[in-house]
Amino acid sequence: MKHRTVFAEVLVCAALLATPAYAHKAHEHGAARMNLSVEGQEVEIELEVPLADLTAFEHAPETDAEKKAVRDAAAILHDAGKLFMFPAEAGCRSTKISLESDVLSDDLLAAPGARKGTAKHGAAEKKERHDDHEKAEKHADLDAEWTFVCRNPEKLRRLEVGLFKHFPSLREIDVQMTTPGKQGAAELTPQSAILRW
Repeated sequence: MKHRTVFAEVLVCAALLATPAYAHKAHEHGAARMNLSVEGQEVEIELEVPLADLTAFEHAPETDAEKKAVRDAAAILHDAGKLFMFPAEAGCRSTKISLESDVLSDDLLAAPGARKGTAKHGAAEKKERHDDHEKAEKHADLDAEWTFVCRNPEKLRRLEVGLFKHFPSLREIDVQMTTPGKQGAAELTPQSAILRW
């Protein structure tokens, strides 16, 4: 009897993990994943998006034009006020932004005023190109995190997401939300880009 109980528990866990709420969604162009957390005065937003939806390619940049495309996308992602519009009365301001990708250098992802423009020569450059070619064999994502602090968090009831305006190849963003007293999920599209809670 004990074995049947354990077996039943294993089946229940397997069924839960197979449901959409628990399953890890595969890399899909045009679709991003976002986590939104509101706790006290702090709002944290995490985004995982296919690199191709930001730059039109999915590998380490090889040409000057591709490097410019990455820098341009990074500049937009660093301008948090254009991407996330909170109610004015909430008094939210961006305090931290972090961008990461397995195939992009920190220098390319830095805020426009913080770029170092380091040059690489000889063997180091050849090794980097070889490593970049190997990385290009897989689908590449960009992970972004934004932190906001809000003077009047009680006024936070909605958030307009402007990512679709700046990155038109995005078609949907699946959102998981944790707000005071509530957890939920939503799907944003270019036609419906406002989260309410």
